[in-house]
Amino acid sequence: MTDPQPTHGLWADLSHPNLPADNSDFSVIGIPYDGAACARTGAALAPERIRFWSRHLTPFSEDRTRLNGLRVADLGDIPVTDQVSDFKRIRQRVATLPNIPVVLGGDHSITIPVFQGQFERYENQRLGVLWLDAHPDLCDVFTGSKLSHACVLRRGLEAGIHPEDVCLVGLRSWEDQEIDLVENGGLNVYTAADVAEQGIKNIAAGVRHRLNNCDIVHISLDIDCLDPAYAPGTGIPEAGGLTSREVITLIKSLQGLPLAGLDVVEVSPPIDPTESTVFAALRIIMEFIAVIARERQTNG
Repeated sequence: MTDPQPTHGLWADLSHPNLPADNSDFSVIGIPYDGAACARTGAALAPERIRFWSRHLTPFSEDRTRLNGLRVADLGDIPVTDQVSDFKRIRQRVATLPNIPVVLGGDHSITIPVFQGQFERYENQRLGVLWLDAHPDLCDVFTGSKLSHACVLRRGLEAGIHPEDVCLVGLRSWEDQEIDLVENGGLNVYTAADVAEQGIKNIAAGVRHRLNNCDIVHISLDIDCLDPAYAPGTGIPEAGGLTSREVITLIKSLQGLPLAGLDVVEVSPPIDPTESTVFAALRIIMEFIAVIARERQTNG
């Protein structure tokens, strides 16, 4: 089957060629890298597919918020051939952005330099993190590497993010070396079972309460936070996850918080020939953009 012709422009008509970051509200950066994944690969192909299907979306959120007052600069991809040196390039790029980054993975390891860049960019400010994932990624070393996709949040804490400023939502899988930090490290943990038992609106209220004390908030979303019924195209799908509706409700509940970035990772198009996983990622990205749109419309 061949791809259809686009019905809209890039990023639902919010972007056009050569739009500069300093004249935009968002910067999209693709990082087509899955060399740190420990199971099934394919996430390196996600930025291209997410971009392609963004041309089939309209500039509205699900509640008909108009997005066409916002501009998205697509800065292209940063290829990774050497993790150490290229992660430095990603960190530096994020640190110097003039607007809100939307980073397309790639496996979750690409968030290591994103966190570092955000922390450098907002020096001396309190960085809060909403971590949506089936896994806490708190390993110190995994498969012999400190830059594995299972070590991301551990590296973020080492960069200076305070545990009490991290809310993890959707967790349901653990490595032995993570347990002590999960249970005794001061992190705010909301498992997928907690969401099912307490309801996403109650969880969202808890997340807002915790992150309300932060100067800025970054969202890191591993698509495997969703149940495989909603997002089968990911390296390590875990049954018992969140619904698309729960994730969208949570993100919409963050309006009013100082949102400063989003990364979406672990989408593997080859594993899901229906591309429903790509569309789930796209919907989440557009609803994140809509949160910013509604905030600006509310505040004039």
